[in-house]
Amino acid sequence: MKTYWIIVAALVALSVAACAQELPAGAMEYSTAFERNIRAGQTLPGTDIKYIGKTEQGAQMSIGGQTAVKRALDSLTWHGDAAPGANVSLSLRVLTFDSQSLDAGGTAKVVLTSVKPQAVSPTSLPKDALTFKGIVNYDVPQGKTIPGTLITYEGKTPDGAKLGGIEGYAFRQEADSILWTGQLADKVFLGLDLRVVLFTDSALRTTGTATLYIVP
Repeated sequence: MKTYWIIVAALVALSVAACAQELPAGAMEYSTAFERNIRAGQTLPGTDIKYIGKTEQGAQMSIGGQTAVKRALDSLTWHGDAAPGANVSLSLRVLTFDSQSLDAGGTAKVVLTSVKPQAVSPTSLPKDALTFKGIVNYDVPQGKTIPGTLITYEGKTPDGAKLGGIEGYAFRQEADSILWTGQLADKVFLGLDLRVVLFTDSALRTTGTATLYIVP
């Protein structure tokens, strides 16, 4: 079961949408695979999903204050504000459970209603947070920013792709890395690990991983 879930999760890429037709200005949406271990007697951070413990009937849960008994592959769904300005929808399944803990996995959608990126030190990333990680692909027009950052694409130069809004060396060649650690809202943080795919006079294309941290 664990191997099966890893394969499924690997096929689900994290996507970001900030189109004016779908979301208001300043909002971002993330959709990604999600997996979490919940210790017996503990609650999934930011939610009201609580794993009480293993019984003869199955996994005893408390969801929204209501008692439920779940078996392997039964559903666990939740939606609400995990933090101010961070609405989360979870569509999970019970993977495994024992007397100590329960593993749940599935998909998650996160909508951030008011994103105001600012750079922070990597040491500022929270240790105990709801964490969402997946693949991102960005096509950034000249003069625009990489979503969720202050990094702008200034254009193609003889030294490579010129970036704005970063400290230090501003130029990147194809396959070079772009790293960013930032805070998107009061309790929402983002870590990006990107690579340059290609760049032209008009646009920069990148791919890599994004990790979203939400502190309940």
